[in-house]
Amino acid sequence: MQQIASKNAPPPSLVVPHFAVGAILWLVASTLIALHPEIFTQHYFSPKLLAITHLVVLGWISMIIFGALYQLIPVILETKLFSEKFARISFYTLIIGTLLLSYSFWNSQLKLPLHVAVTFLLISVVLFAINVFFTATKAEKQSIEKKFIITSVTWLLLTVSLGILAALNLSQSFLTINHLELLKIHAHWGIVGWFLQLIIGVGSKLLPMFMVSHHLNTKKLTLAYALINLGLIAGTIEILVPTSILLYFSAVLILVGVFSFLSFLFEAYQKRIKKSLDKGMKQSMIAFLILIIPMLMMIVLQLNLPNLTIFKTELSLAYGVTLLIGFISSLVMGQTYKTLPFIVWLKVYKNKVGKGNIPFPKDLYSERIASIQLWAYTIGFMGFLAGILLNHNITLQISSIIMLIAVILFAVNVLKIIFHQPKTHE
Repeated sequence: MQQIASKNAPPPSLVVPHFAVGAILWLVASTLIALHPEIFTQHYFSPKLLAITHLVVLGWISMIIFGALYQLIPVILETKLFSEKFARISFYTLIIGTLLLSYSFWNSQLKLPLHVAVTFLLISVVLFAINVFFTATKAEKQSIEKKFIITSVTWLLLTVSLGILAALNLSQSFLTINHLELLKIHAHWGIVGWFLQLIIGVGSKLLPMFMVSHHLNTKKLTLAYALINLGLIAGTIEILVPTSILLYFSAVLILVGVFSFLSFLFEAYQKRIKKSLDKGMKQSMIAFLILIIPMLMMIVLQLNLPNLTIFKTELSLAYGVTLLIGFISSLVMGQTYKTLPFIVWLKVYKNKVGKGNIPFPKDLYSERIASIQLWAYTIGFMGFLAGILLNHNITLQISSIIMLIAVILFAVNVLKIIFHQPKTHE
């Protein structure tokens, strides 16, 4: 864990607010889901579902990732962040852009509010990308983790650019391509290109470090990098120029790439020196088990079986929900317990080490609350997934409330960590 405390790391005042705002917006999104579970029985291109999706993707997941990367880039790339000023501007523009975009979608305001929202989001993402790219150019060490991070940010820029184009097309209708096809490209660039590759790049460095695993086969990561990116390119071409061969080729490449990464993680788990896993690592491991579900769903969707045609809308929606709410959100919550406590602990106690008994980073939050949150969220999500597949409102309502309770508990722990007051145990 000491590696997170890199001498190149930015001040906590830059990083910690990302976690605070991310947790709050995650709570807002979860509340909206619990109040309107019927949205998940409708088509995935509905205004309220688009609003919630972008609140989760931008306000929760990307917000936490931006903050975490500012802390972790010095660890992975072994160099200082290019510009703290850019990071702060990106933080505020991301908040404004996310809230305006979600408001625009929720109320179907596709003119001025939407245009202002995408402008702020573009500024935020461009400044973030400049920070990552220029920080990477200062790093002398070349690694597969660096390739994943740089490539994921490139896909983020493409995702946001296409999203802005699609948003403007909603009000102007100047593109000839079907809007749903644009949405498919936008979603896959964002989920597979941005989120998944960033998770692999950062996770392949941090997860073995947290488990204390050594001598791992990084060729599996190189294979995953090549296959996932080739699969994304093939999938994009297939959407623009539909051909069954490219469709299957893309799915196979991405699936094999993901399983190659999972094989790397399994190897790290087997070789771990630290046998017991804390709550953060348990939630992270559950998240990677959940990842297997959308991989299986992808296979079913590509097979296009006649008997499942009538369930294609539900299956497609379940696929996206499992990736965003099941896999990525679970992983982000788990890794928050690994990174945020140490950042705050370092700020509060770095000058007190050796001068008396001080708490461990894990003492900054309630493990009991974290344990209840972990299982409540897992049970709630699995019920929510069943509700989507069965198109059952009551199941969705009950499950969404259970997930909301879990997110409330998570937010309580995050705030408990952030507002921790220094104390010395006698």
